[in-house]
Amino acid sequence: MKKTATLISCAAVALVTVAYANPVPQSPLPIPRISFDTDMITDFDDVGALACLHALADAGECEILATVSSTRGNASVGAIEVINHYYGRPDLPVGSPKGMGVMGDRAGAKEKVCPSAPLGEKRGNDGGHYKYRKLLADYPGWYRHADADDAPDANETYRRVLAAQPDKSVVICSVGFTTNMRRLLETKPDAISPLDGKALVAKKVKVWVAMACQYPFGQEYNARWDHESSRIAFANWPTPIVFSDAKYGKDCFAGRAVAEMKVERCPVKDVFSGNIPSREEIRKDSAKWLRRGYGMGGRSAWDETAVLVAVRGIEPYFNFERGTFRMVGNKGDNEWAPDAENGPHIRITEKVSKFEVARVIDELMTRPPKHGGK
Repeated sequence: MKKTATLISCAAVALVTVAYANPVPQSPLPIPRISFDTDMITDFDDVGALACLHALADAGECEILATVSSTRGNASVGAIEVINHYYGRPDLPVGSPKGMGVMGDRAGAKEKVCPSAPLGEKRGNDGGHYKYRKLLADYPGWYRHADADDAPDANETYRRVLAAQPDKSVVICSVGFTTNMRRLLETKPDAISPLDGKALVAKKVKVWVAMACQYPFGQEYNARWDHESSRIAFANWPTPIVFSDAKYGKDCFAGRAVAEMKVERCPVKDVFSGNIPSREEIRKDSAKWLRRGYGMGGRSAWDETAVLVAVRGIEPYFNFERGTFRMVGNKGDNEWAPDAENGPHIRITEKVSKFEVARVIDELMTRPPKHGGK
């Protein structure tokens, strides 16, 4: 089927590619209102994604409504707040899940990270969360919640944000676990809104852009580690869902430009420069680093591509495929079934070269804050 025909026949695609296309000053369309949901636990493309989102907000291309963690018992919320402070938005609503989901310094951890424990040295057995604890140590006063468990309940944050927005105006961009999406759907009417979670989402959310899906099947990190929440959320979500899948982002490398910036006091640079292997290391064994998601350009840009879709839509950089995403079995496996005629979901595919997409991401991440915090 031709793409133009698909756009006409598929309401979901129309919402994504037309309703919030890349805004220009003369555009009559409202800018996207983004609620950003991130695990901020081991990998660091989350930091790049949040940096891109702030840069796009600085340019007037979107409004950020909330920045929420999908993990608990760690430094995730504090790390989010450090980035928000750097971009001059320290008061953005935050939150974290309560009572379920991924906890601690990595997926599969059994104990929470003690916020009062000394930072110590990077050891390699901290699940990769050291980078986020180090942000809190290096940027005192830039955050309110050293322990994500002390942050507001993500359910309350989401319900307040959604209830206050016009109908069908919110884009949820998730680049971590799906715990908050499942919990939101299961909320009951309360003093914030007379609607239950599913009805509130259906009324206020335009589209959910999710960094998830192992194409065509497998175990994708974000969908796998709270797979029961993934099963419930993806099967019951009442609006269109667009997937930036693991296969797309794997060889789209960005971030080295950020790591090599000549700036002081930049938490985004600190995270990338402290975690991207050197060019010399990659030259010695490029195959090994490729398996781990690194290239000369930096780190696999899984999360940043989701932000591009959430703000600028599919059309500028990507093609797409319609189909059905579902969780299968009880171990975190997923599958994607193409269905050009009736598929309820959308998966981005390559249009502009991934090298060019990565350079767009690098340009956004290296922009200085318009109203940076001190």
